[in-house]
Amino acid sequence: MGAREIVCLIAVLLPFVVDYADCDKLLSRRKRYLTFPEGASVTCAVCMTAQLWIQPPGIFTESIAWGLAYELPNDTQSFEDLIGSKYMIKRRNRRDLYNKMETILDSAGYDGRSCVLRSLCEASYRFLPKEDNILHHILKIIFRYPEGQVLSSEPDEHHIYHHAAQLGRKERDCSSMFYRCPFSLIDMALGEYSPYLT
Repeated sequence: MGAREIVCLIAVLLPFVVDYADCDKLLSRRKRYLTFPEGASVTCAVCMTAQLWIQPPGIFTESIAWGLAYELPNDTQSFEDLIGSKYMIKRRNRRDLYNKMETILDSAGYDGRSCVLRSLCEASYRFLPKEDNILHHILKIIFRYPEGQVLSSEPDEHHIYHHAAQLGRKERDCSSMFYRCPFSLIDMALGEYSPYLT
């Protein structure tokens, strides 16, 4: 091995040499924060396409696409500065999602609030603790409302959503309780209304 190779080897290994004399020294570093640029968002889109049964076959298809965009926070703050329990934070995030779903359903001519409440009610008893099916697991994450106590200082929507989930835990008839929604969002997502999937 030449002198050049030895110098390169020392240069590579030198940063890994540990000085054991300073091992008793307590190391610390400043807190780090995660922040996103202004206007950043996470987007999720679900698209379904089915071939129409008309002649000639294969030319016409019907598509349904749902898209959700969640705006990422752009203010730097410590997690300890967040007021409330982990359940309150989960409820706030779900409230934002449910409001967007209600808006989509309202624009389609349905009672969006009633449909979301029906889904919260149904999800409380419908899904198993451990789901094997990925779609069931995703729907469970979306529609299982956190069970923790709702504080009086939380928005009214949290109380409304919590009440709907409680009705489902008591195994009430969700379709009759929320009769202004003519279909189940969970059944629709699972393809129960599609003649092609059943």
